[in-house]
Amino acid sequence: MPERPQAKNNQRYGKMARYFGYSPKGTAKSAVESFESTTQVRSAGGTLLGTVYVDISDEEWAVAIAYGRTQHPKLRGPEPIYEVRYAHRTGETGETERIDTREEGACAITVDPFPSVDDFIVWALGEEKGRITGTVV
Repeated sequence: MPERPQAKNNQRYGKMARYFGYSPKGTAKSAVESFESTTQVRSAGGTLLGTVYVDISDEEWAVAIAYGRTQHPKLRGPEPIYEVRYAHRTGETGETERIDTREEGACAITVDPFPSVDDFIVWALGEEKGRITGTVV
């Protein structure tokens, strides 16, 4: 039987792609790396780390953060403790939706229009970090 070709990007081992429909530039990529390496959430069960996923399409820009214990959540393994998602419809100005799986429903955040996808990603990560530290309500 012929040997199966090895999957690229660690798909064989269950590692999800972190960027969909988008190739990160320097600013957004460094913001994601900084968020993942420096942001920790204290919970009753210990410290949670976040893994950032970016999904960009013509209709909607989204940044999702999956929080898990002691290691970054992956496709296989323990489920994340909770997730947060920021979504911005590209045709709409002035509003971004935030969904937190620990809360009942989504909340709308009033924002200025984003000039680029990179600016949206940096803003979403800054907003989440501010909510974690208590500087944003």
